[in-house]
Amino acid sequence: MLNENESTAFPRLTESELDCLAKLGTRKHLCDGDVLFEDGQRDYSFFAIESGEVVVTEATSGVDQTVATHGPGEFTGDVTMLTGRPAVVTARARGDVQVIEITSCTIRHTLSEVPELSDKLLAAFQVRRKLLEESDFLGIRVIGHANCKELLRLREFFYKNKVPHTFQDVAESVGQQALQEVGMTSEQTPVIVCSRHVESQPSLAKVAECLGISREIREDLYDVLILGAGPAGLAAAVYGASEGLKTLVVDRMGPGGQAGQSSKIENYMGFPAGLPGTELANLGFLQAMKFGAEFTAPVEVRSMQCMDDGNHLVTLCTGQTVRTRTVLIATGASYRRLPIEHCDRLEGAGVYYSATSVEARLCRDSTAIVVGGGNSAGQAAMYLSRHASSVKMLLRGDDLRKSMSDYLANRIEKTEAIEVLFNTEIQALGGDQQLEQVVIGNSSSGDQQAVACSGVFIFVGAKPHTDWLPEGVALDDHGFVLTGPAIRGRGEWMLEREPCELETTCPGVFAAGDVRSGTTKRCAFATGDGALAITCVHQYLSRDA
Repeated sequence: MLNENESTAFPRLTESELDCLAKLGTRKHLCDGDVLFEDGQRDYSFFAIESGEVVVTEATSGVDQTVATHGPGEFTGDVTMLTGRPAVVTARARGDVQVIEITSCTIRHTLSEVPELSDKLLAAFQVRRKLLEESDFLGIRVIGHANCKELLRLREFFYKNKVPHTFQDVAESVGQQALQEVGMTSEQTPVIVCSRHVESQPSLAKVAECLGISREIREDLYDVLILGAGPAGLAAAVYGASEGLKTLVVDRMGPGGQAGQSSKIENYMGFPAGLPGTELANLGFLQAMKFGAEFTAPVEVRSMQCMDDGNHLVTLCTGQTVRTRTVLIATGASYRRLPIEHCDRLEGAGVYYSATSVEARLCRDSTAIVVGGGNSAGQAAMYLSRHASSVKMLLRGDDLRKSMSDYLANRIEKTEAIEVLFNTEIQALGGDQQLEQVVIGNSSSGDQQAVACSGVFIFVGAKPHTDWLPEGVALDDHGFVLTGPAIRGRGEWMLEREPCELETTCPGVFAAGDVRSGTTKRCAFATGDGALAITCVHQYLSRDA
């Protein structure tokens, strides 16, 4: 008997649902052993089985293993049907099989247009991927040194883009064996093994291209280009695409932004048990893709200019250009580096700006130090306390609740593994190849203490990602983008009409979320800002029309 997850992952289609699908696709007869789609294939079709069986296998361990067997009334596919990424499994016919084949483009359209089918298929796709990741499926194998900056960046990219992967540490026997199997040496790491393809020290751009995350931009003119895929950008993508706007989202890493670095968000409405930031981001990402938004990463903007016809031309780091009627700046902000010697050198080798499973693994059975007093720092301390032997939380002030929610402060105070140190800052960092020791000092007493430490997690002072913006977009004294009421009366606004609420000093260019001046740095606020931005886009486009 199937459990709840399995019944959701492998439901049966009703006769009326099969009839609906038959009108959208083509009936096809398959013989024993025929391949419906295979690992690594892009834009593969969706298949509903009318008779016979389809066996789904994966071979990331080097041996074919059965993932599922679909019978009459069942169907193939998982979340890659939404994202357009290559298949991670192979499907073959067992015996004579009758199927309904529907192209990937048509099934994505169906998911947004036929709600009675959409709910069943979407739930199945997501749970199937979850079950696959919980099995012996290795996904992409990442081989290298645990504290290697390049490897950590690769893993962050996989983590944010929900790419199933397995890390094999060359300091352990399994990593050494993996290197021998692919004919590589320790000096050639990090190494990735993807669909039996081996790549040494790959760039993020190369990996993204291989995985189908980055793609060629083909649309001649977009209605809205969204720069940044944090909560504000994703919310804007969902509302923009669902309301018929041709929407493109680009990001320098992947969905989530700063919220995606949070181990758990507990004060977001509708999720009383909380959820990891990366999961919230993935749900928003899939929702936007369902409605037809396009996404590409890792991409950064090189320049932006307003054209004579009123549209905007944005040049990306890939050399590609995007013509768009409007632009939404949702590039967010990131935590500032501490002004301490060796901080830059030890980034990725003991100094981190997020606390996910990738970084927490490196602090197992050792001391972790969290710098900062906001909610992100508090959630990081709670998460790390389940992995590290102890967590020291450093605050410059003497009030834990000044910038932190009361429920979280109470929880920290009751956690024995967490020690909150007030009026305390880091004085020095020590270590050659990786962080080994931290010197902390109390500003009130002047006392200093050396602490053996494998990880420092910094959550202080947000710095907006606005260095790339042209001079036509006005910023406040701290570098955040000025919008709406804040730009009224400024010499840069040249039009007779009033600017929209989120419009910048450059007409048709808007800003939302943490990058915008005067906003509350909370996930829910950024989401609301993203939704409001699309309202502003509609207002602008209607005036333009």
